[in-house]
Amino acid sequence: MAQVLTMEAVSTEAGEGQRIELRLILDQPAEFPFMAQIQLTGVDATGGVDFAPPVIPVTFLENEVRKRAVVNIIDDPVDEPYRETFIASVDSVMPLEPGTVLSVINGAAAIPLTVIDDDNEFSVSAQPGPEGGAAILTIRQEYDSETDEVVIVSPGAGSATPGLDFEPWHKVARFPPGTTEASLAIGLMADDVPEQTETFPIELMHMGSGTATFEPSQVTGTIIDETERAIPVRIEYTEGTVQMTYSGQAFTQPFQHPAMQGTLTRHLGGTRMTLSQASGTDLELRRYCAEDTDFTGIAEGIPGLSAGDIGAGNRTGWRGEFVVDGIEFDYAMFERSDGSYSGYGRQRGDVDGASILTRHGYRVIPLVEEEPEVPRLPTESPEAQLPPEAVTDAVARQVAADLGMSAEAVRPYLSTSLGPDMTSGDGDSARTVEVEIWLDADGRPLPADRAAPGPCDPGYGEARAATTRLRYRIGTAGEAIIGQAVTQDTSTGRLEEAYMEDFGNASNNLDTAVERAHGGLSPALRAPK
Repeated sequence: MAQVLTMEAVSTEAGEGQRIELRLILDQPAEFPFMAQIQLTGVDATGGVDFAPPVIPVTFLENEVRKRAVVNIIDDPVDEPYRETFIASVDSVMPLEPGTVLSVINGAAAIPLTVIDDDNEFSVSAQPGPEGGAAILTIRQEYDSETDEVVIVSPGAGSATPGLDFEPWHKVARFPPGTTEASLAIGLMADDVPEQTETFPIELMHMGSGTATFEPSQVTGTIIDETERAIPVRIEYTEGTVQMTYSGQAFTQPFQHPAMQGTLTRHLGGTRMTLSQASGTDLELRRYCAEDTDFTGIAEGIPGLSAGDIGAGNRTGWRGEFVVDGIEFDYAMFERSDGSYSGYGRQRGDVDGASILTRHGYRVIPLVEEEPEVPRLPTESPEAQLPPEAVTDAVARQVAADLGMSAEAVRPYLSTSLGPDMTSGDGDSARTVEVEIWLDADGRPLPADRAAPGPCDPGYGEARAATTRLRYRIGTAGEAIIGQAVTQDTSTGRLEEAYMEDFGNASNNLDTAVERAHGGLSPALRAPK
């Protein structure tokens, strides 16, 4: 009676560096020794490159029923399509003893087998950005994967300084199945110092199995200097008066400044502006409390202007002063509802025995057209990578341990938000969770719900004002939870100290990530009064 030989696969797919096991089975014990030859034929996988060997001889001895054959999947560093296929079939059965008539029927069906590629090749490009903007990093994956791929982006120090010229946060680019491109934005920090174009290196690391290559292996971020944008303005002056008093006699006569072009620069921190006139004079202005300003008395000396025309009714405004050859100049201006400014200027002093007082009004009109409002569809609420409440609680526990307080007592000093969406394209745009604490000059936390004091508020400019912002950014990279933390100077915006967790040692525990971020930064905290 003829015997029937069949073949089955323990598994039909395997990753690089793994094996696929095939089994040859007789329906009854072998009567005579024979050899079955398994032929491996590539479809889009290649023998000797993706799998080996291409031919597997399998020997059955007398009375044997089942035999095993192993296909080796070759590990290589080359990124290829995620799935490549080849076919296993039994192409011949032959006796091993001369003169034997073998009665074995080859009933082994061909079996498709699959190689799973775990290598990744990424091409990377970086687009320069202006100060106050962002450098855009675009990462493209050569072949799509059926698993989530994660790339870590780490900016480093170059001619540009981390925390001073750009944000040092490590970024995570995610490539879920179906995604082959993602873009990340590295925030660039504005300043008021003219500089040359600056650069910083950006390193990339793949989190996962297999070999990952980046082309180029390191890219460069470029910062284009755009020292605080000066807004072009037109400066228009009203008719003013000059009053001279000499030997007890007073003389008053009108004068008129011609209109001129200029620029207005709003400086970082929101407390200073510079009005640059085409005549070459720069007027420095600071925020101030205008409640004690005698607008009525000033307006009396300016023909055709009321106190309201020069700023009466405003609690705060912008003021500056300087002295040249004993002559005092002071000026102030106040923002109007249309975005322009109105104000006054005065000049007081003695010239050749005569006492002089000049007064005039002026307007500063921005020459920048406002962009029209475009109706937009409502956007969906962004998703968080981690539960915000859980992150806030974890930070509260770490800070409380430092301050000798309970976590519940610390919560009013914490504010929580989602981090910015730093991805574009088809990449995963779930947000990190950010927890902030504002500190005074002594390192004492300030209540999160406090209102920032204005120039007319008690305590404006005193030590209890926030001087430092302590920021925790907690997110995920694959299964890992990543903790980062920085301290930021509130007046300059500069990030002064930073802790970035080593992604290679990251854990999947939230409390561990927060503990590392807090301990790594070691902020000097004192209990609030």
